[in-house]
Amino acid sequence: MSVQPIDAHEQRANLRLTLHAEGRLSEPYAGQHGIELLDISSTGARISTYRRFHTGQTLYLTVDQLRSIKCEVRWSRPGEVGVAFERPLHVAILEHLAAAHRT
Repeated sequence: MSVQPIDAHEQRANLRLTLHAEGRLSEPYAGQHGIELLDISSTGARISTYRRFHTGQTLYLTVDQLRSIKCEVRWSRPGEVGVAFERPLHVAILEHLAAAHRT
């Protein structure tokens, strides 16, 4: 498992797992969009996407055959979006993603 802090200048409550996993972001009443999950922690993720999202927007992240994860956009820039999960992920989910999508 490759666990790395993102940036020495950023303080994070949880370490993030660097990976590359295809998935989907769903917008209520707007459909699904293909994405690439770049890193994830128990409380959030950084996602590569061609779509633009707005801070505070509610989305649903789906990776592999896991249940959709409700999240909120914390930041957005061209090509990437950062989300915070409504509920922290269980360690078993992170272990599954690490085993399936190591970089």
